[in-house]
Amino acid sequence: MGLLGDTKVKALVAGLVVSVVLLVGIAAFGLLAALSALGDSAGGAPLLFVLLDAAAPYIVAGLLDAMVAGVLAVALAVTAVRRASLPRNDRLARLAETVERASPKARSVGLSDRVAPTTEDRIDDLKQRYVEGDIGELEYERRLQELMDDESVDADRVRRERSDREFEL
Repeated sequence: MGLLGDTKVKALVAGLVVSVVLLVGIAAFGLLAALSALGDSAGGAPLLFVLLDAAAPYIVAGLLDAMVAGVLAVALAVTAVRRASLPRNDRLARLAETVERASPKARSVGLSDRVAPTTEDRIDDLKQRYVEGDIGELEYERRLQELMDDESVDADRVRRERSDREFEL
């Protein structure tokens, strides 16, 4: 599912668009009110006070709407970044593991687990290489068997790490 398929993202985009359209409307009506006040002003008050008196409600409404638009834009950016899919790559996973070893806070995010290729990703890559003719049938079967063996080893390692973490708590 793409980013625009997410209901929260759609709601934030719709809110931001409505807020920006409303901001343009407020600015247009404020400008019309100020121009109207210029035509109606009869000499007594200074021109700046006449303009501010006519445009003040529109300025306040515009500032409030601009704040709402800003909050919606930040929320949309945060949501988009959180929903963005990270590439799965062994080199990136090793880099994330290095960072996690150096920083306990980075470890709590679990980035290395999110960027490490899954067994399914590895199998898909292996199939692609076989289809393209980079490896033969025997090599494909050997590597596929290694992946299956590694998956069972990885599952055992994950279970041991979880029990170790639970013991530490």
